[in-house]
Amino acid sequence: MLVPLILSTPALLFLCRENITTFTRYKSRVLLPILTEITETFPGSAPPFDVKRLQTVSSQQQRIVQAPLIITTMASEKLFRDLPTFPDDVPVMPMSTISLANLRSGDIDTAQRVLDACQELGFFLLDLRGDQLGEIMMDEVDQLFDVGKNMMNMSDDIKQQYLHDIPRSFLGFKPRGSAKTETGGPDRFEWFNIGQDALMGNTPLQPLPDLVRGNLSLLKSFLNHGQDIVAMISSTLASQLSLPPDSFTSMQPPDKPSGTVIRVIKAFAFTEPEDDLQTSMIHHTDFGTITLLANVLGGLQVLAPGGSPSDESAWRWVRPQPGCLIVNLGDAMVQWTSGILRSNVHRIRYAPGQQRYVNRYSLALLVRPERNASMRSMVGGEAEDTEDSNLTAWEWEVKKLMALSREGPAAQSKGGKALAV
Repeated sequence: MLVPLILSTPALLFLCRENITTFTRYKSRVLLPILTEITETFPGSAPPFDVKRLQTVSSQQQRIVQAPLIITTMASEKLFRDLPTFPDDVPVMPMSTISLANLRSGDIDTAQRVLDACQELGFFLLDLRGDQLGEIMMDEVDQLFDVGKNMMNMSDDIKQQYLHDIPRSFLGFKPRGSAKTETGGPDRFEWFNIGQDALMGNTPLQPLPDLVRGNLSLLKSFLNHGQDIVAMISSTLASQLSLPPDSFTSMQPPDKPSGTVIRVIKAFAFTEPEDDLQTSMIHHTDFGTITLLANVLGGLQVLAPGGSPSDESAWRWVRPQPGCLIVNLGDAMVQWTSGILRSNVHRIRYAPGQQRYVNRYSLALLVRPERNASMRSMVGGEAEDTEDSNLTAWEWEVKKLMALSREGPAAQSKGGKALAV
């Protein structure tokens, strides 16, 4: 049967919570055995309808859609409701929007647009709508935003029990004010990192509060689906660079130890006067390969190509879009491609307009290479840093962390070289 292979357990449970009218578009003969099995297996999640009633759905209704099941709720749109709107009078970074469905289909124009976006800016929007995996991913994002808010609003006493231990480990809770902004003042964000290794069974589970432990199946499902998307982007980029499709995916398999994390972030609302508005998270580039980011409030800013971080006019806001993930490349992709792909400087500022009065929550999957992966360039030409070519990914990350602690954040974006024809 096709449907059980498509739907994760969280998505199935989501279906059970919806009214029967949600299902009149789909084949009852496919749904009935699934819903009946769930009702028997998970009595506490029994659907709010009579299964026998579903059996009486007319044959005309059953014929409305003769296609595999797709969850139609635009889950991410729910997160935008009842929030202040993103203002129209702030400078916004133009950004390509890539359809996940078109990317999956192997559309040539879409593949070229992905490469162009990753060379020119290193950022793009990934539209999840209209794709089976994307629709499920949106539902999981919606659920994890609720979980994330509850996590970040736990009492300080609880959060202090799960502090990260930098530089030994980035896993766990990072408290507000423990890092600095470009002015030397304290930052205005918290995060909680959950390691991929434990979720995949590569290592023992890190210490976690009960709230997180109670949602491990949802986190694992989100991780697996996110990795599927990362693999799709990675293989597309490799093919566009005339490399074997698995060139990048083979360097970041989820079943091998790495620094990959799921990160929940809370940037605090600004209630101060206009003159006191500050950066929440200092400008930086990501270390890893690909980051998938979900957020609904503004605040993320990208440095315009050629701009200086010290020039406030060079910063552009990113406007979050319902149904879309923000995708950006990290330094590892620059290193592997001799600087052809781009890792762009970005930061979290205060949210624009009336949005600044609201706490800003984000959910991210930050993917890094597996620890023993080679950082040697895979594309002809001089590597971005030839000294790093003989390092493993773990050695390379340690070197970058040490440089960051000595010299501060990266001053400039990396990569973006023209592709030799």
